[in-house]
Formats: sequence, C-alpha cells, structure tokens
Amino acid sequence: MADKLKEIWAKIQGWWNRFTARQKTIIIAIAAVVIFAFAILIYAISRPQYTRLGTYANTAESSEVVSILDDAGITHRESDDALTIEVVTDQLYQANLALGSAGIVSDMLKYGDFVNSSMSTTTSDRENQWQLYLQEQLRRTLKAQESVKEAWVVLTIPPQNGTLAASQEEASAWITLELDGNLSSSQAAGLARCVAASLGNATTANITIIDQESNLLFAGGDDYSAAGLANSLQELQNQAQAMVANQLKKVLYGTKQFDSIEVSSHLELDFSEYQEAVKEYYVNGDRTEGFLAHQDVFGSSSVNEGGGIPGTDSNDGENLNTYVNPDFGSSESTQDETSSDYLVNEKNTSKVTPAGGIVYDDSSLSIAMIRFREYREESVRAQGLLDGTSWEEFKEANRADVKLEVEQEYYQMAANATGISADRITILAYESPLFYDKEGMNVTGTDVLSIVMIVLILGLLAFVVLRSMNFKKEVQDEEELSVESLLQSNPEDMLETIDVETKSDTRKLIEKFVDENPEAAASLLRNWLNEDWE
Repeated sequence: MADKLKEIWAKIQGWWNRFTARQKTIIIAIAAVVIFAFAILIYAISRPQYTRLGTYANTAESSEVVSILDDAGITHRESDDALTIEVVTDQLYQANLALGSAGIVSDMLKYGDFVNSSMSTTTSDRENQWQLYLQEQLRRTLKAQESVKEAWVVLTIPPQNGTLAASQEEASAWITLELDGNLSSSQAAGLARCVAASLGNATTANITIIDQESNLLFAGGDDYSAAGLANSLQELQNQAQAMVANQLKKVLYGTKQFDSIEVSSHLELDFSEYQEAVKEYYVNGDRTEGFLAHQDVFGSSSVNEGGGIPGTDSNDGENLNTYVNPDFGSSESTQDETSSDYLVNEKNTSKVTPAGGIVYDDSSLSIAMIRFREYREESVRAQGLLDGTSWEEFKEANRADVKLEVEQEYYQMAANATGISADRITILAYESPLFYDKEGMNVTGTDVLSIVMIVLILGLLAFVVLRSMNFKKEVQDEEELSVESLLQSNPEDMLETIDVETKSDTRKLIEKFVDENPEAAASLLRNWLNEDWE
C-alpha cells in the first residue's frame, strides 16, 4: 500500500513538474480564488439569520428578556445600547412562546418607529409617515389571520386642507393577500370592514382585496351592494352543492362497485327568511279546565204578600178610583249568578327560518358512474380470445362502452343520502374497457444510441488503460537491464550521454554499482585502460 501511495505521489509530482513557474503561479492563484469564493459562499449560506424580537424601554426589561432567552436555549444578540434584541429567525417562534410563558409580550408596533419629528419635518412628511405606520399596522393585523400567510397594503389617504369636502372624503386601500387556505366571501367582507374601521371610513366602498393569483376577493362595497349580495348567495349555493356531491360520492364509492363517480346537483335554495309565532293553551293531565284563579258568586230572593179586598170596599170613601183594580195576591222571586276565572297553560313559540334553506322538492341530482373492465394482452391470449384475430383487432371490436342497468337500490341510496326524492334523481352507469399491451423491452432509438455511446466510452477508456499498462511494462523492462550489460556496452557512448548537471538513471545505476562493488569497478576500469593502450 505504501509503494502504491509513493507511486501515485510520484505521478502527481511528474504532472506538476511539467508546468513552468509562471503556469504554477497562475494555477495556485486560481485555486486560491476558487477556494476563497467557496469559503465566502459557505459562510454566507451557513451564517444564521437574525430577526428583531423587540426594542425595550430600558436595560432592566431587556436584561430580563435575555435571561429568559438564555434559559430557553435560544441564540440571540443585542444592539450596542442593549435595548434591541434579535434572535435567530428559525427560533423566533420559540422565543415568542418563551416570553409569553413568562408573561412578557413582545413589543407591539410603535408609532415612533415610523414618525421622526424634527425641525425640518414638514406636514407632508408627517402625513406620509402616518400612512406608512397605518400600512404596517394593517399588514400585521391581516397577517395574523389564520388563512393569511402574508399581506401587502397600499393606502391612499386624501390630503386634509381644512375644507368640509376633504374631511368627508374617505381613504382607499388596495390589499393583496397570500393565502394559506380558503377565504370565503364573508370572511373577505369582514376583513374589509376591519380595514374601513381602521381608516375611519364609514363604508367599505373604497376597499379592494385580491389574492396572490389576482383573484378578486372583495370589491369595494360588496357587503351592501347588489353585486356583493349576489356573489354571496351564489357562493352559498355552490357550497351547498359541493357538500351534497361529496356526501353522495362517499356513499357510492363505499359500495366498491364503480371506479369513477361524478355527481352534479341542482339545488333550489330559498333565500327568504321566515318568522313564525305560535301561541298554544293547554291544561295538565285529564282536566277539562284549568286551575280556579278567581270566582264571584251572587244570589238574591224576594217575596210579596197581602192586599185589600178586591173591588171598592177597601176605599176610604174620599178618594175614589174611577177604575177597577184587578185581583192580586203574594209573589216570590230568586236570582243566582256565578263568575269564575281559570288558569290554563300558555306556550309561546317564535321560530325564525334563516335564508339559504334547500328546497328538496324542487332540487335534482345527476349521477354518472363508470366501471372499468381491464383487458391485458397476456390474459386475453391465454384465454384463446385472440385465436384468428390480432390484438389490435380485438381492441377495436371491444372499444365501445356498454351501458349498465342501474338497480333501484342506488336511487334509494342517493335519495336517503341527500333528502331529494328518488324520482328527481338520474343515474347513468357504463362499463368502459381499458386495454394493456404486452410489456416488452420498450427500447427506443434514444436508448440504443445511449447504450452505443456508453460502450464506445468504455472501450476508449479500456484502450487508454491497456496502452498505458503496456508502455509501463516496456519502461520496466528497460530499467531491469543488468549492470554487466550496461558495462559491456561502449563506454564512450555511455559517457557522452551522462549529463554532469543532471543525473540520469544510468548514471545512478553505475554509481550504485561502484559503491557496492568497488573492487569489481576498479577491475573493469583497468581493463578499459589496457584496451585503450593496446
């Protein structure tokens, strides 16, 4: 392993020594710049981002907040005056929770953060600063809503020049919401009313709200205009139809008999509001009348008796009647009167039926159900259905949808699930074929070309590797020549190739041979000298 590492290191040194000093300097400079740029990029990406948690009135409050953050293990930093505290953006939520649990509310929006009064501040500057403050306040209020992820507010506040017309002119607001869910028309109208109240507007006529996809959520005055009312009623009808369709789909899919079910409903909604007042009287148990509350009883009787003798005998003789008195005797009369007041139970019922109720007798349903029948080429061929025909011809012959007879139970199920009468429900069912071809290699021309390119690249790499191995073997064979062969060669030619300044491999071998065998080297030297003299 050590020899392999030395060999790799030698190759690296050989590659590096091929460059000149200038080229080496350029390479080192470029590498340093690249490494430095990567270091800056990594630092910028990995550096924690901080968000302002709050600015506090004095250091006592800020130190208390710092202690709470330290106990919660939240990374933070303070400004030079120790009044403004920032926390890592990812830990802002935990920081607010920690402060809330300790009874400290993070600082609210402050007017002083947007208004800077000085000797050079004009009235126009103050109005612009006030407008910025209102925009930020409304943005935070809207963003706090559950279905709003982000909000952008643009206000147009009319200038106040002291005239009555200017004081009665209402401000306008253009609001863009990034939604994190659904926002109904009624919710949008509620937000518009809040914005109008914040601006001091009497109406929402100048408030416009859209979402991030430019869908109009609220047009000015939708809460009282005919268009806004129609939009709300239409939304109510759409919600009712969607609710009925979802409930019915859930029931029909539960049968596991069909693969695709579509439901369309026409619901007749009654948008009239009804009020009903009912007053009922009744008695408890088996009584025929209520309890006696008051009774008056009156009774009287009279008797008349006696009289004179009939005729003129009873006259006194002085005042004589000139008419005849009839006979008379005694009389008797009786009178009884009773007045009774009874208490009965009284029940008052007041019933208010809100608008938007479904009129089931006038509503209707349409249901389309599809059952897929799968044909796989392997299975069809195994069943012998392709004898005498091809797969394409079989598909063409069985491509048409087949209408199915719908059982009465489905009509009753839909009626029970929605409350709509079965005779106002239409159901169509079909069997639709699905054909699956036999899976093959599924090799395209692009795949073949890619394979050819890969084979060529691998072949070229193999050729380069084999060529380098053969060249290395030849070099090793040349290096393994014996010292005797080198010494028996022409010494004059050998000495001419020896460079004094740079030692070749041959020279190194000769020096090594002389160091290890000085006597043999001296003998060879004597032989060369004798041959030269001869």
